[in-house]
Amino acid sequence: MGIVGAGRIARRFVREARFVSGVNVEAVWTRDPASARTFAAEFELQWANETYDDLLAHVDAVYIATPHETHVEFATRALEAGVHVLCEKPMALSVADLEDLYALADERSLVLLEAVKTAFAPGFQRMVAIARSGTIGTIRAVDATFTKLIDSGREVESQVGGALSELGTYPFLALVKLLGTDPVDVSTRAVRSEAGVDLFARVNLVYPHAVASATVGIGVKSEGDLVVSGTRGYLYVPAPWWLTEYFETRFEDPRNNRKYYTPFDGDGLRYELAEFVSMITDGNRDSFQLRRADSLAIASLLAGQGATRRN
Repeated sequence: MGIVGAGRIARRFVREARFVSGVNVEAVWTRDPASARTFAAEFELQWANETYDDLLAHVDAVYIATPHETHVEFATRALEAGVHVLCEKPMALSVADLEDLYALADERSLVLLEAVKTAFAPGFQRMVAIARSGTIGTIRAVDATFTKLIDSGREVESQVGGALSELGTYPFLALVKLLGTDPVDVSTRAVRSEAGVDLFARVNLVYPHAVASATVGIGVKSEGDLVVSGTRGYLYVPAPWWLTEYFETRFEDPRNNRKYYTPFDGDGLRYELAEFVSMITDGNRDSFQLRRADSLAIASLLAGQGATRRN
């Protein structure tokens, strides 16, 4: 496997890959050759490739950890070269681009998976299963919040940065997994910087039998919890819920309350990588943990194409 990019998340990925059987990270490429050489030396990789094409010639699969606007280009080139792709979120900035990537992966019989680590974490999967099992009754509302203060860098300076682009995938994942992929109405309110980058945003969604909200911020701090409201009780996941390892079901009679614990190991990247390797070895091109339909629904919401959009 090769790494595309040599930033913070790429470094975490290499460390996490050591806990996953069936995969060896052996190569890295970045637009700065010196950074690639330093990265390869630090992690004892076999190749620090001079070009992206060289990297693709050395590996069976790539992990793309570069700025958002480069994902489609690098994923397309990898698929065209016959290389499986695990790509950081958001994998594409439009639904059309994401659909094209999936079509190309199918044409080449390759695995293409979006790296949304929360989706593959055992605790998150268990939480979704409990919430949808009827334990808290019928789900009528979901409210998910994720904020992280960021003072500088592409997140607050790039026109493809902002709170929704950087963090929106996570609360949208929870909403899609708990309520489905087809809201009937979507409205967004945002606080923006002078440069027009959204520093804080709240997206309200309406489903046929439920309502939901996704709140994100890179310039405003708030409690990062997840609440799933049902007709018999509610499920509560404290911050940071996107690293789910503990949650509670709570009821009118507190004697019925229950606490659930599930380990979340390391940075969590090992879970998405293990699923990626399993898909390759088993010949599967879709994952129930993060279906293509889920990624497409999230992309639609991020792009402002979900149902009726009001800004």
